[in-house]
Amino acid sequence: MKHRTTRFTCTIIGFIIIFACFGSFASERNGIDNPARKQFGPAASFDRSFLIQEEPSPGPSVNNPSKGKAFMFSLVLPGAGEYYAGSRKMARIFFGVEVFLWAAYFSFRSYGNWKRDDYRQFAAVHAGVDPSGKDHTYFVDVENYDNIRDYNQAKLQQRDVDAMYPETGEYAWDWDSEASRKTFESLRLSSDTAYKRSLFVIGGVVLNHVISAIDAVRLARKAGPPNPNRMTVGVAGIPHGGMMVTIRKSF
Repeated sequence: MKHRTTRFTCTIIGFIIIFACFGSFASERNGIDNPARKQFGPAASFDRSFLIQEEPSPGPSVNNPSKGKAFMFSLVLPGAGEYYAGSRKMARIFFGVEVFLWAAYFSFRSYGNWKRDDYRQFAAVHAGVDPSGKDHTYFVDVENYDNIRDYNQAKLQQRDVDAMYPETGEYAWDWDSEASRKTFESLRLSSDTAYKRSLFVIGGVVLNHVISAIDAVRLARKAGPPNPNRMTVGVAGIPHGGMMVTIRKSF
């Protein structure tokens, strides 16, 4: 009885195997296949190049600013490169700083000129100075000595004869009081300080141009397409079922 049961079981398994093979053969003949075969076709016509999923190359973009142009634009006019790269906020900031610096420069220059005219006029009234044609060094000498005689005597003692002035009406001066000379000194120093500050502002203008140019390059790089030299990972199906992981590195 036990042997009959075993033979019966083996017979049933044999029929199942034959039926499965016949069904598979019939499916092949009738064009019935699994989803992978429907996608890739028969194994004989399978192209392995399909496994690599190529990414489409980026086409021309309207928002792909040139870093070189952005640099040059902001180097000439701070904020222009930022505007070109698409950042109006940074463009307003750098352009605003540029306007403020130039306004400060002309303000210092105007104040210095104003004080220069004041101290020259003051010296003409209180020391009898003829300001026409005189340079900055002359007014420094006028500030440090009560009159031209004291100045020439000091230069003679220093054996610096070339620095002496002719004691004529063109170069002569004689302060009416020590207080007047001190007031003149204060006016002249105010003028010189304003001129020096205007030079510092020019340094700030140059620095603003350089920083804006560097920032424009940064924004242009950020707004441009991503770096193609990177590793990409993809997944592709293969015939007869299964999946395949693909890794690609561009150089």
